[in-house]
Amino acid sequence: MVNQQLLNKLWFTQVSGLIMWLCVTHLNTLLVYLSDTLLCYQLNGVVYTADFLLYYNDAIMAFQCLHEKFNVWDPHLQNEYMQKLIPNIELKKIFYSQYPPYLMVLVMPLALVPLKTALGLFELLGLAGIIFSVYSLLATTLKGKFERFYTYVAVLASYPAWLCFRLGQIGLIIFPAMMWYWIALDKKYWFRAGLLGGFCMLKLQYAPILFITGTLLGGVRFVSGFAVMGMVYLLGSIAVLGLDNVLRYPEALKMGELSGGMIAGVSPEVQQNLRGQLVILLGNDGQIVHLIVVAVWGIATLFTAWLWWRFRTTSVQLSEELRRRKFMILASVTMLLQLVTSPHTHRQDYLFVCLPAIWLMYSVVGQYPIGEAAMPGIKNKSLILIIRYMLIGFPILSWIFFTAPTVVTTIHEKFGITIPSLPIQPFFVWAVIFLITLALLIKDANESEAPNPPG
Repeated sequence: MVNQQLLNKLWFTQVSGLIMWLCVTHLNTLLVYLSDTLLCYQLNGVVYTADFLLYYNDAIMAFQCLHEKFNVWDPHLQNEYMQKLIPNIELKKIFYSQYPPYLMVLVMPLALVPLKTALGLFELLGLAGIIFSVYSLLATTLKGKFERFYTYVAVLASYPAWLCFRLGQIGLIIFPAMMWYWIALDKKYWFRAGLLGGFCMLKLQYAPILFITGTLLGGVRFVSGFAVMGMVYLLGSIAVLGLDNVLRYPEALKMGELSGGMIAGVSPEVQQNLRGQLVILLGNDGQIVHLIVVAVWGIATLFTAWLWWRFRTTSVQLSEELRRRKFMILASVTMLLQLVTSPHTHRQDYLFVCLPAIWLMYSVVGQYPIGEAAMPGIKNKSLILIIRYMLIGFPILSWIFFTAPTVVTTIHEKFGITIPSLPIQPFFVWAVIFLITLALLIKDANESEAPNPPG
Protein backbone atom coordinates (compact mmCIF):
# COMPACT_ATOMS: atom_id res chain seq x y z
CA MET A 1 0.00 0.00 0.00
CA VAL A 2 1.35 3.41 -1.00
CA ASN A 3 1.80 5.92 1.80
CA GLN A 4 -0.02 8.83 0.14
CA GLN A 5 1.12 11.34 2.76
CA LEU A 6 4.77 10.44 2.21
CA LEU A 7 4.24 10.49 -1.55
CA ASN A 8 2.75 13.98 -1.40
CA LYS A 9 5.73 15.22 0.64
CA LEU A 10 8.17 13.76 -1.87
CA TRP A 11 6.35 15.41 -4.76
CA PHE A 12 6.26 18.73 -2.93
CA THR A 13 10.00 18.47 -2.29
CA GLN A 14 10.80 17.63 -5.90
CA VAL A 15 8.59 20.30 -7.44
CA SER A 16 9.80 22.97 -4.98
CA GLY A 17 13.40 22.03 -5.68
CA LEU A 18 12.88 22.20 -9.45
CA ILE A 19 11.18 25.60 -9.19
CA MET A 20 14.04 27.01 -7.11
CA TRP A 21 16.63 25.50 -9.45
CA LEU A 22 14.78 26.87 -12.48
CA CYS A 23 14.86 30.36 -10.94
CA VAL A 24 18.53 30.13 -9.95
CA THR A 25 19.83 28.83 -13.29
CA HIS A 26 17.80 31.10 -15.55
CA LEU A 27 18.43 34.12 -13.34
CA ASN A 28 22.13 33.39 -13.71
CA THR A 29 21.71 33.38 -17.48
CA LEU A 30 19.88 36.72 -17.30
CA LEU A 31 22.64 38.28 -15.14
CA VAL A 32 25.33 37.04 -17.52
CA TYR A 33 23.32 38.47 -20.43
CA LEU A 34 23.08 41.85 -18.70
CA SER A 35 26.84 41.83 -18.04
CA ASP A 36 27.56 41.27 -21.76
CA THR A 37 29.44 38.00 -21.14
CA LEU A 38 26.79 35.55 -22.30
CA LEU A 39 27.97 35.26 -25.88
CA CYS A 40 31.71 35.11 -25.34
CA TYR A 41 34.08 34.99 -22.39
CA GLN A 42 37.58 33.82 -21.58
CA LEU A 43 38.43 31.57 -18.62
CA ASN A 44 41.90 30.21 -17.83
CA GLY A 45 43.05 31.12 -21.31
CA VAL A 46 40.20 29.24 -23.02
CA VAL A 47 37.66 31.15 -25.09
CA TYR A 48 34.02 30.05 -24.73
CA THR A 49 31.50 31.13 -27.36
CA ALA A 50 27.72 30.78 -27.57
CA ASP A 51 25.99 29.40 -30.64
CA PHE A 52 23.97 32.57 -31.14
CA LEU A 53 27.13 34.29 -32.37
CA LEU A 54 27.04 31.93 -35.37
CA TYR A 55 23.48 32.88 -36.28
CA TYR A 56 24.07 36.60 -35.94
CA ASN A 57 27.27 36.28 -37.96
CA ASP A 58 25.37 34.27 -40.59
CA ALA A 59 22.76 37.04 -40.78
CA ILE A 60 25.42 39.70 -41.38
CA MET A 61 27.12 37.64 -44.10
CA ALA A 62 23.76 36.96 -45.75
CA PHE A 63 23.03 40.70 -45.94
CA GLN A 64 26.50 41.28 -47.36
CA CYS A 65 25.80 38.69 -50.06
CA LEU A 66 22.91 40.82 -51.29
CA HIS A 67 25.50 43.37 -52.41
CA GLU A 68 28.44 41.16 -53.31
CA LYS A 69 28.54 37.38 -53.61
CA PHE A 70 31.44 35.63 -51.81
CA ASN A 71 32.20 32.21 -50.35
CA VAL A 72 30.29 32.19 -47.07
CA TRP A 73 31.79 28.80 -46.17
CA ASP A 74 35.35 30.10 -46.07
CA PRO A 75 36.28 29.41 -42.41
CA HIS A 76 38.83 32.21 -42.21
CA LEU A 77 36.36 34.71 -43.68
CA GLN A 78 33.70 33.58 -41.20
CA ASN A 79 36.22 34.11 -38.43
CA GLU A 80 37.03 37.61 -39.65
CA TYR A 81 33.36 38.60 -39.59
CA MET A 82 32.84 37.07 -36.15
CA GLN A 83 35.93 38.72 -34.72
CA LYS A 84 34.31 42.08 -35.46
CA LEU A 85 31.40 41.10 -33.20
CA ILE A 86 33.70 40.40 -30.23
CA PRO A 87 36.76 42.65 -30.77
CA ASN A 88 37.91 42.38 -27.14
CA ILE A 89 38.49 38.60 -27.24
CA GLU A 90 40.72 36.89 -29.78
CA LEU A 91 39.20 33.80 -31.40
CA LYS A 92 42.13 31.41 -31.40
CA LYS A 93 40.03 28.60 -32.89
CA ILE A 94 37.58 29.10 -35.74
CA PHE A 95 33.97 28.96 -34.57
CA TYR A 96 32.51 27.56 -37.78
CA SER A 97 28.93 27.69 -39.04
CA GLN A 98 28.05 24.51 -40.91
CA TYR A 99 24.30 25.02 -40.81
CA PRO A 100 22.43 24.76 -44.14
CA PRO A 101 22.44 27.87 -46.35
CA TYR A 102 18.75 28.53 -45.72
CA LEU A 103 19.51 29.13 -42.04
CA MET A 104 21.51 32.18 -43.11
CA VAL A 105 18.46 33.47 -44.95
CA LEU A 106 16.07 32.62 -42.11
CA VAL A 107 18.07 34.51 -39.47
CA MET A 108 18.63 37.65 -41.54
CA PRO A 109 16.15 39.72 -39.46
CA LEU A 110 18.52 39.35 -36.48
CA ALA A 111 21.01 41.68 -38.15
CA LEU A 112 18.43 44.51 -38.23
CA VAL A 113 19.00 45.17 -34.53
CA PRO A 114 22.13 45.28 -32.32
CA LEU A 115 23.63 41.97 -31.21
CA LYS A 116 22.47 42.13 -27.60
CA THR A 117 18.94 43.14 -28.58
CA ALA A 118 18.78 40.36 -31.16
CA LEU A 119 19.83 37.81 -28.54
CA GLY A 120 17.18 39.01 -26.08
CA LEU A 121 14.42 38.83 -28.71
CA PHE A 122 15.61 35.40 -29.84
CA GLU A 123 15.52 34.05 -26.28
CA LEU A 124 12.04 35.46 -25.64
CA LEU A 125 10.79 33.98 -28.90
CA GLY A 126 12.31 30.63 -27.93
CA LEU A 127 10.67 30.73 -24.51
CA ALA A 128 7.30 31.47 -26.08
CA GLY A 129 7.81 28.63 -28.56
CA ILE A 130 8.58 26.13 -25.81
CA ILE A 131 5.61 27.18 -23.67
CA PHE A 132 3.07 27.14 -26.50
CA SER A 133 4.31 23.89 -28.03
CA VAL A 134 4.22 22.15 -24.63
CA TYR A 135 0.73 23.57 -24.19
CA SER A 136 -0.22 21.99 -27.53
CA LEU A 137 1.19 18.63 -26.42
CA LEU A 138 -0.78 18.82 -23.17
CA ALA A 139 -4.03 19.94 -24.82
CA THR A 140 -5.04 16.38 -25.76
CA THR A 141 -3.08 14.41 -23.18
CA LEU A 142 -2.47 15.12 -19.49
CA LYS A 143 -5.48 16.83 -17.94
CA GLY A 144 -4.74 17.42 -14.24
CA LYS A 145 -3.62 20.87 -13.10
CA PHE A 146 -0.73 19.40 -11.14
CA GLU A 147 0.39 17.26 -14.08
CA ARG A 148 0.41 20.24 -16.42
CA PHE A 149 2.11 22.56 -13.97
CA TYR A 150 4.81 19.97 -13.24
CA THR A 151 5.38 19.46 -16.98
CA TYR A 152 6.15 23.13 -17.62
CA VAL A 153 8.47 23.26 -14.60
CA ALA A 154 10.23 20.02 -15.52
CA VAL A 155 10.84 21.05 -19.13
CA LEU A 156 12.21 24.51 -18.33
CA ALA A 157 14.21 23.34 -15.29
CA SER A 158 16.01 20.57 -17.19
CA TYR A 159 19.64 20.98 -18.15
CA PRO A 160 19.04 20.69 -21.94
CA ALA A 161 16.51 23.55 -21.80
CA TRP A 162 18.84 25.74 -19.74
CA LEU A 163 21.71 24.99 -22.12
CA CYS A 164 19.59 26.02 -25.11
CA PHE A 165 19.01 29.41 -23.47
CA ARG A 166 22.61 29.68 -22.29
CA LEU A 167 23.90 29.13 -25.83
CA GLY A 168 21.11 30.94 -27.66
CA GLN A 169 20.72 27.67 -29.55
CA ILE A 170 18.67 27.24 -32.72
CA GLY A 171 17.02 24.32 -30.93
CA LEU A 172 14.78 26.94 -29.27
CA ILE A 173 13.20 27.50 -32.69
CA ILE A 174 13.31 23.92 -33.96
CA PHE A 175 11.81 22.44 -30.79
CA PRO A 176 8.29 23.89 -31.21
CA ALA A 177 8.31 23.06 -34.94
CA MET A 178 9.23 19.47 -34.13
CA MET A 179 6.51 19.16 -31.49
CA TRP A 180 3.88 20.65 -33.82
CA TYR A 181 5.06 18.32 -36.61
CA TRP A 182 4.18 15.26 -34.51
CA ILE A 183 0.94 16.84 -33.33
CA ALA A 184 -0.05 17.53 -36.96
CA LEU A 185 0.62 13.88 -37.86
CA ASP A 186 -1.42 12.76 -34.86
CA LYS A 187 -4.34 14.94 -35.98
CA LYS A 188 -3.85 13.94 -39.65
CA TYR A 189 -3.15 17.49 -40.80
CA TRP A 190 -0.86 16.20 -43.54
CA PHE A 191 0.00 19.38 -45.45
CA ARG A 192 0.74 21.26 -42.21
CA ALA A 193 2.92 18.38 -41.07
CA GLY A 194 4.82 18.59 -44.36
CA LEU A 195 5.50 22.29 -43.89
CA LEU A 196 6.69 21.75 -40.32
CA GLY A 197 8.81 18.73 -41.27
CA GLY A 198 10.40 20.78 -44.03
CA PHE A 199 11.10 23.60 -41.58
CA CYS A 200 12.93 21.11 -39.33
CA MET A 201 15.47 20.55 -42.12
CA LEU A 202 17.44 23.17 -40.19
CA LYS A 203 18.77 20.06 -38.44
CA LEU A 204 19.56 17.86 -41.42
CA GLN A 205 20.10 14.70 -39.37
CA TYR A 206 16.35 14.48 -38.67
CA ALA A 207 15.22 15.18 -42.25
CA PRO A 208 15.25 11.56 -43.57
CA ILE A 209 13.06 10.02 -40.86
CA LEU A 210 10.72 13.01 -40.70
CA PHE A 211 10.20 12.82 -44.46
CA ILE A 212 9.78 9.04 -44.52
CA THR A 213 7.35 9.01 -41.59
CA GLY A 214 5.23 11.83 -42.98
CA THR A 215 5.18 10.35 -46.48
CA LEU A 216 4.09 6.93 -45.23
CA LEU A 217 1.26 8.45 -43.20
CA GLY A 218 0.23 11.51 -45.20
CA GLY A 219 1.13 10.60 -48.77
CA VAL A 220 0.91 13.28 -51.44
CA ARG A 221 -0.48 15.96 -49.14
CA PHE A 222 2.47 15.63 -46.77
CA VAL A 223 4.99 15.56 -49.62
CA SER A 224 3.38 18.69 -51.07
CA GLY A 225 3.88 20.59 -47.82
CA PHE A 226 7.44 19.32 -47.46
CA ALA A 227 8.20 20.26 -51.07
CA VAL A 228 6.77 23.77 -50.63
CA MET A 229 9.02 24.41 -47.64
CA GLY A 230 11.98 22.89 -49.49
CA MET A 231 11.40 25.18 -52.49
CA VAL A 232 11.13 28.22 -50.21
CA TYR A 233 14.44 27.28 -48.62
CA LEU A 234 16.12 26.59 -51.97
CA LEU A 235 14.90 29.67 -53.82
CA GLY A 236 15.56 31.93 -50.85
CA SER A 237 19.11 30.57 -50.51
CA ILE A 238 19.87 31.03 -54.20
CA ALA A 239 18.38 34.54 -54.27
CA VAL A 240 20.33 35.75 -51.23
CA LEU A 241 23.55 33.72 -51.19
CA GLY A 242 23.89 32.71 -54.83
CA LEU A 243 23.88 29.29 -56.46
CA ASP A 244 27.61 28.78 -55.87
CA ASN A 245 27.22 28.94 -52.10
CA VAL A 246 24.31 26.49 -52.22
CA LEU A 247 26.39 24.02 -54.24
CA ARG A 248 29.38 24.44 -51.92
CA TYR A 249 27.40 23.47 -48.83
CA PRO A 250 28.04 19.66 -48.86
CA GLU A 251 31.77 20.32 -48.73
CA ALA A 252 31.29 22.83 -45.91
CA LEU A 253 29.27 20.28 -43.94
CA LYS A 254 31.98 17.67 -44.47
CA MET A 255 34.66 20.07 -43.27
CA GLY A 256 32.64 21.01 -40.19
CA GLU A 257 31.97 17.43 -39.12
CA LEU A 258 35.35 15.94 -40.05
CA SER A 259 37.76 18.76 -39.24
CA GLY A 260 39.57 16.69 -36.62
CA GLY A 261 39.31 19.40 -33.96
CA MET A 262 40.62 22.23 -36.13
CA ILE A 263 37.43 24.21 -35.68
CA ALA A 264 35.09 24.71 -32.72
CA GLY A 265 31.43 23.78 -32.48
CA VAL A 266 31.21 20.05 -33.33
CA SER A 267 33.08 18.54 -30.34
CA PRO A 268 32.48 14.81 -31.06
CA GLU A 269 34.13 13.87 -27.75
CA VAL A 270 31.16 15.24 -25.79
CA GLN A 271 28.31 14.33 -28.13
CA GLN A 272 25.59 12.27 -26.46
CA ASN A 273 25.14 9.64 -29.15
CA LEU A 274 26.82 6.53 -30.48
CA ARG A 275 29.51 8.69 -32.04
CA GLY A 276 30.39 10.34 -28.73
CA GLN A 277 30.41 6.98 -26.96
CA LEU A 278 32.76 5.46 -29.55
CA VAL A 279 35.09 8.46 -29.32
CA ILE A 280 35.39 7.88 -25.57
CA LEU A 281 36.00 4.15 -25.97
CA LEU A 282 38.38 4.33 -28.97
CA GLY A 283 40.05 7.63 -28.13
CA ASN A 284 39.56 9.20 -31.55
CA ASP A 285 36.97 10.42 -34.05
CA GLY A 286 38.51 8.64 -37.01
CA GLN A 287 37.18 6.98 -40.12
CA ILE A 288 36.19 3.75 -38.35
CA VAL A 289 33.96 5.71 -35.96
CA HIS A 290 32.36 7.60 -38.83
CA LEU A 291 31.65 4.42 -40.81
CA ILE A 292 30.09 2.69 -37.79
CA VAL A 293 27.97 5.71 -36.91
CA VAL A 294 26.65 6.24 -40.44
CA ALA A 295 25.90 2.53 -40.83
CA VAL A 296 24.04 2.30 -37.51
CA TRP A 297 22.15 5.55 -38.19
CA GLY A 298 21.11 4.24 -41.60
CA ILE A 299 19.97 0.91 -40.17
CA ALA A 300 18.08 2.63 -37.34
CA THR A 301 16.36 4.96 -39.81
CA LEU A 302 15.35 2.07 -42.10
CA PHE A 303 14.15 0.04 -39.13
CA THR A 304 12.06 2.96 -37.89
CA ALA A 305 10.66 3.45 -41.40
CA TRP A 306 9.65 -0.22 -41.43
CA LEU A 307 7.87 0.24 -38.08
CA TRP A 308 5.93 3.19 -39.51
CA TRP A 309 5.04 1.23 -42.64
CA ARG A 310 3.72 -1.59 -40.48
CA PHE A 311 1.81 0.92 -38.36
CA ARG A 312 0.19 2.41 -41.48
CA THR A 313 -0.94 -0.98 -42.73
CA THR A 314 -2.37 -2.16 -39.41
CA SER A 315 -3.74 1.03 -37.84
CA VAL A 316 -6.88 1.04 -39.98
CA GLN A 317 -8.06 -2.03 -38.08
CA LEU A 318 -7.57 -0.46 -34.65
CA SER A 319 -9.85 1.59 -32.48
CA GLU A 320 -9.00 5.30 -32.33
CA GLU A 321 -7.75 4.95 -28.74
CA LEU A 322 -5.42 2.06 -29.57
CA ARG A 323 -4.26 3.68 -32.82
CA ARG A 324 -3.34 6.85 -30.97
CA ARG A 325 -1.50 4.95 -28.24
CA LYS A 326 0.58 3.06 -30.79
CA PHE A 327 1.25 6.29 -32.70
CA MET A 328 2.53 8.06 -29.59
CA ILE A 329 4.74 5.14 -28.61
CA LEU A 330 6.21 4.89 -32.10
CA ALA A 331 6.77 8.66 -32.30
CA SER A 332 8.61 8.49 -28.96
CA VAL A 333 10.76 5.59 -30.15
CA THR A 334 11.55 7.50 -33.34
CA MET A 335 12.79 10.58 -31.51
CA LEU A 336 14.87 8.57 -29.02
CA LEU A 337 16.44 6.41 -31.72
CA GLN A 338 17.42 9.50 -33.68
CA LEU A 339 19.01 11.04 -30.59
CA VAL A 340 21.22 8.03 -29.91
CA THR A 341 22.13 7.10 -33.50
CA SER A 342 22.28 10.31 -35.56
CA PRO A 343 25.80 11.61 -36.28
CA HIS A 344 25.29 14.92 -34.45
CA THR A 345 23.57 14.97 -31.04
CA HIS A 346 24.64 17.34 -28.31
CA ARG A 347 23.28 17.59 -24.76
CA GLN A 348 20.88 20.40 -25.64
CA ASP A 349 19.22 18.15 -28.24
CA TYR A 350 17.82 16.06 -25.38
CA LEU A 351 15.23 18.79 -24.96
CA PHE A 352 13.35 16.62 -27.49
CA VAL A 353 12.84 14.06 -24.69
CA CYS A 354 9.85 16.28 -23.87
CA LEU A 355 7.81 14.49 -26.56
CA PRO A 356 8.32 10.95 -25.18
CA ALA A 357 7.89 12.25 -21.62
CA ILE A 358 4.43 13.69 -22.25
CA TRP A 359 3.14 11.14 -24.75
CA LEU A 360 4.38 8.06 -22.88
CA MET A 361 3.03 9.41 -19.60
CA TYR A 362 -0.34 9.74 -21.27
CA SER A 363 -0.41 6.57 -23.38
CA VAL A 364 1.63 4.11 -21.29
CA VAL A 365 2.44 5.21 -17.75
CA GLY A 366 -0.67 7.07 -16.61
CA GLN A 367 -0.98 10.23 -14.55
CA TYR A 368 2.15 11.53 -12.81
CA PRO A 369 1.88 10.85 -9.08
CA ILE A 370 1.16 7.12 -9.19
CA GLY A 371 -2.19 5.82 -10.40
CA GLU A 372 -2.90 2.93 -12.74
CA ALA A 373 -0.91 2.38 -15.90
CA ALA A 374 -2.55 3.72 -19.04
CA MET A 375 -1.57 0.62 -21.00
CA PRO A 376 -3.67 -2.35 -19.85
CA GLY A 377 -2.60 -5.95 -19.63
CA ILE A 378 1.06 -5.46 -18.72
CA LYS A 379 2.31 -8.42 -16.68
CA ASN A 380 5.67 -6.96 -15.62
CA LYS A 381 4.57 -3.84 -13.72
CA SER A 382 8.18 -2.98 -12.86
CA LEU A 383 8.72 -1.91 -16.48
CA ILE A 384 6.02 0.73 -16.06
CA LEU A 385 7.68 1.97 -12.87
CA ILE A 386 11.12 2.15 -14.51
CA ILE A 387 9.76 4.22 -17.40
CA ARG A 388 7.76 6.42 -15.04
CA TYR A 389 10.70 7.34 -12.85
CA MET A 390 13.20 7.63 -15.70
CA LEU A 391 10.91 10.25 -17.24
CA ILE A 392 9.97 12.03 -14.02
CA GLY A 393 13.57 12.01 -12.85
CA PHE A 394 15.09 13.22 -16.13
CA PRO A 395 15.19 16.95 -15.23
CA ILE A 396 17.20 16.16 -12.09
CA LEU A 397 19.27 13.42 -13.74
CA SER A 398 20.18 15.75 -16.59
CA TRP A 399 21.90 18.11 -14.14
CA ILE A 400 23.64 15.19 -12.41
CA PHE A 401 24.92 14.04 -15.80
CA PHE A 402 26.31 17.52 -16.42
CA THR A 403 27.83 18.21 -13.00
CA ALA A 404 29.20 14.74 -12.15
CA PRO A 405 32.63 15.23 -13.84
CA THR A 406 33.11 18.57 -12.07
CA VAL A 407 32.13 17.08 -8.71
CA VAL A 408 34.55 14.18 -9.16
CA THR A 409 37.39 16.56 -10.05
CA THR A 410 36.60 18.85 -7.10
CA ILE A 411 36.58 15.94 -4.64
CA HIS A 412 39.94 14.79 -5.94
CA GLU A 413 41.48 18.28 -5.71
CA LYS A 414 40.03 19.13 -2.29
CA PHE A 415 40.26 15.81 -0.48
CA GLY A 416 42.66 13.75 -2.58
CA ILE A 417 39.99 11.09 -3.10
CA THR A 418 40.02 9.53 -6.54
CA ILE A 419 36.64 8.42 -7.83
CA PRO A 420 36.95 6.34 -10.99
CA SER A 421 34.92 7.83 -13.82
CA LEU A 422 32.91 5.62 -16.11
CA PRO A 423 33.76 5.80 -19.84
CA ILE A 424 30.20 6.66 -20.84
CA GLN A 425 28.22 9.51 -22.34
CA PRO A 426 25.46 9.70 -19.68
CA PHE A 427 22.61 11.10 -21.78
CA PHE A 428 23.31 8.48 -24.44
CA VAL A 429 23.35 5.65 -21.88
CA TRP A 430 20.14 6.94 -20.30
CA ALA A 431 18.39 6.94 -23.68
CA VAL A 432 19.66 3.44 -24.55
CA ILE A 433 18.46 2.02 -21.21
CA PHE A 434 15.12 3.75 -21.72
CA LEU A 435 14.73 2.32 -25.23
CA ILE A 436 15.54 -1.19 -24.01
CA THR A 437 12.98 -0.88 -21.20
CA LEU A 438 10.37 0.44 -23.61
CA ALA A 439 11.09 -2.42 -26.03
CA LEU A 440 10.56 -4.96 -23.23
CA LEU A 441 7.32 -3.21 -22.30
CA ILE A 442 6.07 -3.33 -25.91
CA LYS A 443 6.99 -7.03 -26.09
CA ASP A 444 5.06 -7.63 -22.87
CA ALA A 445 2.04 -5.75 -24.25
CA ASN A 446 2.11 -7.65 -27.56
CA GLU A 447 2.22 -10.98 -25.73
CA SER A 448 -0.75 -9.97 -23.58
CA GLU A 449 -2.72 -9.01 -26.71
CA ALA A 450 -1.93 -12.29 -28.50
CA PRO A 451 -4.84 -14.79 -28.43
CA ASN A 452 -4.35 -17.82 -26.21
CA PRO A 453 -3.73 -21.07 -28.11
CA PRO A 454 -6.68 -23.50 -28.19
CA GLY A 455 -6.82 -26.29 -25.66
